[in-house]
This record gives sequence, C-alpha cells and structure tokens, in this order.
Amino acid sequence: MKETIEKTIDNCTGPALTLDCMSAKLEGLPEPPRIFRGIIRPSLGCFFGPSKSGKTTLVENLAFSIAAGLTRFLNDDLNCVNRRVLLVSLEEYYRSRTVRNVRQMEAFTSKYNLDPTWSENVYVVDDSFARYITTEEQWELLDAEIERVKPGFVMIDSVTRTTTDSIEDSAVSTSLMKRFREMAHKHNIALVLIHHSQKMDDRPITIATMAGSRVIGQEMDFMIGVNRSTQNIRYLKDVAYRYWPDDSEFVLKFSIDSNQMIVAEEEVYESDILSSSSTANETFGSDITLQTHFSELTNGDPLILIKTADLYARLVNTGIMTRPTLHAALKRLEKNGIIIKPEKGNYKLNLPS
Repeated sequence: MKETIEKTIDNCTGPALTLDCMSAKLEGLPEPPRIFRGIIRPSLGCFFGPSKSGKTTLVENLAFSIAAGLTRFLNDDLNCVNRRVLLVSLEEYYRSRTVRNVRQMEAFTSKYNLDPTWSENVYVVDDSFARYITTEEQWELLDAEIERVKPGFVMIDSVTRTTTDSIEDSAVSTSLMKRFREMAHKHNIALVLIHHSQKMDDRPITIATMAGSRVIGQEMDFMIGVNRSTQNIRYLKDVAYRYWPDDSEFVLKFSIDSNQMIVAEEEVYESDILSSSSTANETFGSDITLQTHFSELTNGDPLILIKTADLYARLVNTGIMTRPTLHAALKRLEKNGIIIKPEKGNYKLNLPS
C-alpha cells in the first residue's frame, strides 16, 4: 500500500520544522563570534593537560588579552566584543594567585602601553568564595555572580573542584557537563574549564589522555591540549573543535617568563618534541607512533576494536614501521596498560568508561 504524507502540516511550527524555516529564523542574526581559535560565544570547552604544564597561566593570559582589547594572542586572531572576563580559581590559595595576577597585569600594561583602566575588565573571586562547588547553594552563587558581572569569557579552575564524585563515572560527568553547558548558553559566555590529563610521560596529548569519562570530551565544543615534555618543553595543541578545523599537524611551543607572561615560540611537529626527550629512542618513538594511530582510529572510544590487520595496512604496508617493531610496540603498550587485547588479533584502548 502506498504511503501518503499529510499535506496540511505547518512546516514552521516547532520544535520539529523544516530547515528552510529554521534558516529564516536566523536571517539577520550575526554569526557566533570566534574569540580565539575554535572558541566561540557561547560555547563550552577546556584547556587540559598534566599538572604544572601551564594551563592556568595560559588561560589567564588569554583572558587578560581579551580584557585589554588585544587583537592577537599566540600568533592567532583574538576577538571578543564583551571584554569583561571572570576568573573562578578554586584550586589556588587566593593570595598567591592575586600576587601573580597583579604581576601579569602590570606586565601587560607596560608591554602593550595600555591605559591602566583596562584592568577593570578583569574579575576574580575573593577568599570568601567556596574552594569546591558541590552544593546547590554554591552552584547558585556561581550562577548569580556570572549574572551580576556579565562577562563574555569565564574560566573555572578546575573541573575536579566541581564534584566530590568520581569523574570517571559517566553519569557524574553527564550531569556535570549538563550544568556547565546550560550555564554557558544562559549567560552567552565562552566557558573555559581547566581540566587535567592522565600522567603523560612524553606521550602525545589526545582526547584519549583526558582525565575522566569520555562523556566529558563528547560534550566539549573545544579541547585545547597543554603539555610539558620531560625536557621541560611546553606546547599547545589543537586537539578537537566542534566549530573549527583541528587537523593541523603542528603544535605551538611556548614559554612562561618571569612575569608569568606567555611567550609564543615556534610551530613544530609534536613527535619532534617528544622524541627529543632524553629517554627517547627508536623503541619509545614506535610506542608514540602506535599510540597516536590508536587514538586516531578510535577517536578515544574504548569500545572500538582495532584489528591487527588494520595496523599492518596503516603502519607496516606504508613503511612507517616493520612487522616485528609493530608487535613489540603492541606488547609494550599492553604491558603498560594503555591498550588491552580482549581477543586474538583485536585490541582496544584501556580507558575508563
């Protein structure tokens, strides 16, 4: 029997409506502004990496650049009409971070010859603000302060200070990300979370190395990696964006000067930084290469099985490594708990669910 389709439907009555109707609703509205790289407003994302890699200092410098009205940061365009920023630091003692922030602001004023009043765009939380945001009252206070200050850019340092439950639990992470996303859209802000990674040990920084449930990565609009090698080389990596290309082969090296200012250096291959480690050798390089390909093939999903035949095609047949080298690297990654072999000829990432 031939199916008939109702002709009298109102195509522009939602929540399900035609794409033409949805497009008409957007006519005349400006494109969501791109603030920096793949960060737009509103959006939710993170800068993540190992401890002491420079995540917080880097995001503080980004926030100060926005507040100061600069048009470039780390060799890329910077644009935020609302120059007011709010830094919610939950991890650091307030006196230490205040001393650092004042030093940074003075350095910004001097370096860029700024009117000192630019610092009135920078808001921070005082010592009365909670060090953990876990109760409804604390979440409501955070929401109220964002509403009162009306910033365009908000940093929260860090994700682990916003729950007492395990972020390895997908239900916990789902609930947490839902709160953050609703907050970002309610206040029309770029909400930047500082988040941790697993211990890196000169591994490439990828979605798979992010701490916690994979739900966290799935909910992010942008993920920018900040890593530090064993030779003390810091670099920034475009790990994943929802609204911007993330296929660059290069990472950006940077350093932190005595005034806690970020200094951009050269763009290089990530493998060049990691293979320059004093512990690097051919074996170590093979492990890095194999782990990188695992992350690309699975997109960080521990449920996806990778066949040995696929690795042959990708690595051996292309001359990247020999078959014995591949098998030796597989054994080392399995021994180190990075991958597991649930059945013969198949491997998958060993990540929290």
